[in-house]
Amino acid sequence: MSDEESFTRMFQDHYESVLRYAWRRVGPVDAPDITAETFKIAWEKYKRLPREQPLPWLYATARNLTLNLIRRDNRRDALASPLGEGPKYHGAEADHASTVVARQTALAALNSLSEDDRELVLLMSWEGLDLRGAAKVVGCSRPTAAMRLHRVRKRLRRLLGEEPQSVATRQPSCQGNAV
Repeated sequence: MSDEESFTRMFQDHYESVLRYAWRRVGPVDAPDITAETFKIAWEKYKRLPREQPLPWLYATARNLTLNLIRRDNRRDALASPLGEGPKYHGAEADHASTVVARQTALAALNSLSEDDRELVLLMSWEGLDLRGAAKVVGCSRPTAAMRLHRVRKRLRRLLGEEPQSVATRQPSCQGNAV
């Protein structure tokens, strides 16, 4: 099979996944451009692409492109702000079902995470990557990703009320208060 045929097959297998990934991060307007640019870069670097599992590489490339887009737009918005223009936000359009308390709580918990921790959780839960693939996308080792994921899950369980806080975090310390 030629490189062109092999790339075409990879494109057909993974286009929808990369498009959904980009859609969730930058919304419907910019997602097709991010996806197209991802596959353009994939074609340019096809000889070095991991053939067995290209999806983590594609997600990492799409992630870098979305971060570049967001940084560019943030710079533009910072310049436009003094001119009285409002900022443009990336992401999904407003969800009319946002009054559902459980969804709000889950989103608040997810948003309380650092950008890298949130990305790790989303790659595994929404994108269906395994720990090794998600670690590649966020640029860390598998053991580091495993530890981060363990801490994130514990924090999310606590924030969602599924795990009681430890006694040490609920009660103030008495150290240093001895008379």
